Amino acid sequence: MTDTVHSPPEAKAPPKRNRTDSYHPAMHGFEGRRMPAGHIWLVVVIALVMAVVFNSGGFLRDANGMRPGVLKTVMIGLATPIDAVAGWIGLDRPQQALASALGQSTDEADGAGLASDAPAPEPAPVATAPAITQPTAADPLQVLVLGDSLSTFVGQQMTAQLAESKVVDLKSVWRNGTGLTNPAFYNWEAGARAAIREEQPDVVVMLVGGNERNQMTLGGKVLVPGTAAWEAEYERRARVVMRAMMQEGVQRVFWSGPPTARDTEWNAVYSDVNDALSRAAAAVPGVTYVDLYDEGEPFAMEATIDGERVVARQRDGIHWTYPGSLPAARAEIEAIESVYGGLLKPRQASSEVTSDTQPAPGAQSLRP
Repeated sequence: MTDTVHSPPEAKAPPKRNRTDSYHPAMHGFEGRRMPAGHIWLVVVIALVMAVVFNSGGFLRDANGMRPGVLKTVMIGLATPIDAVAGWIGLDRPQQALASALGQSTDEADGAGLASDAPAPEPAPVATAPAITQPTAADPLQVLVLGDSLSTFVGQQMTAQLAESKVVDLKSVWRNGTGLTNPAFYNWEAGARAAIREEQPDVVVMLVGGNERNQMTLGGKVLVPGTAAWEAEYERRARVVMRAMMQEGVQRVFWSGPPTARDTEWNAVYSDVNDALSRAAAAVPGVTYVDLYDEGEPFAMEATIDGERVVARQRDGIHWTYPGSLPAARAEIEAIESVYGGLLKPRQASSEVTSDTQPAPGAQSLRP
């Protein structure tokens, strides 16, 4: 007798479903349609052109903020006529409306004092520093930290140091790559006014100056870093922004420049920047210069802070690391406390707000 082995039937793959086998009203008439690659590129190009035209001012500012060279010249050559046409037709109005809604200044008059060709007269100074309002838990001191990338870790460290305080609210807003030497890229007179109007601070801490190794132009003349004319113009621009801040109603401004740098050429520029800032602050009531530049001290990548050895600077030899920014943050807090006092000591909630009826001293300088 022969055994018969029955093999299981082979599994058959399900028949491939034809796209025409299914039907959906929303897809009727679109079966198999694909956009040619050339059309996709055309859509991308049109979208980019619209983005440039509707934000032509930003395109021009970015072009001005590029490093000197052929590419910068070409980009400015492209952006300038586009911006002129967009402004004439009114295509920049939607972007201006959006910027206004976000609290960003689009009024050229707000930044006219930093114009390179024909700067407007400096904002009128306040006669004396405004009276201060003593902060309480019910009405805490509103502190706004502004600046370039140097201000980022300092602002964060200030927030950490004041975390236990019941009488301070602090916010940081930084603009990387900015400074006073290139207002075409970012105009700090206009930017500071817009930030203050948006945040309504009592106190502004300003830390800027890391990107100032640039030539400046004034009335068609080129001013070169390292010259007395360059330093005098930098002082004027700092004074313009300081006065603009005080005009916006803040009680006090605490302004710092960059620290010492590893590179000797950068370090020389930073020394001039800090000297100019010190003189500018002394001329504006309500502004205090806080010195973070260690004149005569050798640059060091490491430092001992609170008994712990830390890497204090980043690899570029300019920026602080987060641990390394702690002394700078403490210097800013100490300067604020010299005017307001007791910020690190929690206070009982109170509905009373007292004012200093005596005019506070004018600008102070913590630079020896």
